[in-house]
Amino acid sequence: MLPRFLKNKFCLILGLATLGFSAAVSNAAESAPYSVSLPTAKDNTGGAVLIVPDPAAKSADPTTLAKWLNDRGLAAFVFRASGPAADKTAAAASVARAVQQLRAHAAEYKISAKRVALLGFGGGADIAAEAAYNQVVEANVAATDAAGKFSSRPDLLAVIWGPTSVLPPAGTLPPTFIVGSTSTGDNLSGSIELWNKLRAARASVDAHFFAKADLKTVLAADNASVGSWPEIFYAWTRFCGLMTEEKRLPVKGMVYLNGHTLPHGYVIFTPVDFVGAGPIIGRVLNSTAGEALGLFKIPADQGPIAGRYKVEVYQTMNRWLSNSFSSDLVGGRGGASPEKTYFGHYRLLSPTIDDYHVFSKVRPSDRSDLFVEFKSGTDANLDLKIEVFSK
Repeated sequence: MLPRFLKNKFCLILGLATLGFSAAVSNAAESAPYSVSLPTAKDNTGGAVLIVPDPAAKSADPTTLAKWLNDRGLAAFVFRASGPAADKTAAAASVARAVQQLRAHAAEYKISAKRVALLGFGGGADIAAEAAYNQVVEANVAATDAAGKFSSRPDLLAVIWGPTSVLPPAGTLPPTFIVGSTSTGDNLSGSIELWNKLRAARASVDAHFFAKADLKTVLAADNASVGSWPEIFYAWTRFCGLMTEEKRLPVKGMVYLNGHTLPHGYVIFTPVDFVGAGPIIGRVLNSTAGEALGLFKIPADQGPIAGRYKVEVYQTMNRWLSNSFSSDLVGGRGGASPEKTYFGHYRLLSPTIDDYHVFSKVRPSDRSDLFVEFKSGTDANLDLKIEVFSK
């Protein structure tokens, strides 16, 4: 136990250090066009989200979303518009500048300059999309101000309930997350058009359309359907790497069930040793392009970071359906059956199983779950063997 005078001295030093950090954050935010909401040190993942609220909807309080993101380890910054709401171009330029300022002050905010997402809500979605697609300012190492040395291009873009009329240009586009409504009364057809444009550009895009929008509250906690969008967004950010900048690794392996290769299904790897990294999915599809039965491949841009993961194996078939198209099954059966007449082959292999089956242990009687350790190194996880038994 520390003597009282040392304990007091320690507390004083700690207090001054905390005060210094708070002052640094306050000074950084004072001249910036955003308010600051930070997670606790133990929850902090280093990821950041700049929220652009709807300038015309004062009832949709963005601070609730900011706190919600803090609870999940993300720093949140709420953009404060200065100027007429109708001037979208000027507002987008201010948002682009705000992204640069966030990166310039990353050390004060304890965030990563490489992991900044931009989220626009309602009318703010139009502004955010304009900033991310058409008002991008590239980094300039010769800039005289600190912010100018950083790019304004967000690492991720989210367009939530946006009646956006912004269309993406050709070229590199940030992964985009869209939440929209299919109700004509919500006037959100622009988000559907944006989705189509991004798909045509082969850009990374996740889109979720609900029957009706809820623009009154940001989180829509009283609507079980519409209110699910924040959790979907959070899962997407984890998948896209907003929570960690550790190197992602390629994975390849085989899955066995009861001593035989898994015909069809997938494997979910859920991290257990660290904050931030998302679950990883390996699909056992078994195409007819010469792939071995039971094989799954995960490219590096979708792969895990090094560490320990819980394993779940999902069985979705007990035979491989493409076999029903083989000439061996079509021919040699005598007269034409109704199946052969209609399909051109016999449908002997369908249906295949009664239901999905999930295996989280090597054997059902095991007390411990199944885990795998992913090693660092590009070629370290290309010969995995995942084996489970149904009894």
